[in-house]
Amino acid sequence: MNNDFQHSVEAVDLDLATSWITLSAEVRTLADNLKTKAAGTALSAEAERLSHQASRLCDHVERIHEDVTSLLENIETRIPDRGLADSGSELDCGEVEQEKIQIQRENHELKSDFKDILKALFMWVDDPEERVREKKVSR
Repeated sequence: MNNDFQHSVEAVDLDLATSWITLSAEVRTLADNLKTKAAGTALSAEAERLSHQASRLCDHVERIHEDVTSLLENIETRIPDRGLADSGSELDCGEVEQEKIQIQRENHELKSDFKDILKALFMWVDDPEERVREKKVSR
């Protein structure tokens, strides 16, 4: 994979991280809490406007995140399964590509189990070739 393309893929992965959705939810909650606390004060109107604008921005971020994720999944399903053996390896390129797609999908899912939280903290990315090898061993 060429470096520019790889860099672009990595940038998109970072942009689609679930941490942005988490941040969006936090911003929405903070703005709503501020609006509630400011009710009946001189800042009430400004807090109301801030809450409304923050909510609109969060809706936009969440919609873009969902749209781009769906678009990528749609593109991935249209990539033909080449099924060619990897040169110098017993791995099937098609299987490796399928694992890459699955890993990318998993990276953009909101998960709450401990293992996935640790992976997210350390920006851990599973190796698709290793997954294919593990599946072959478990068969």
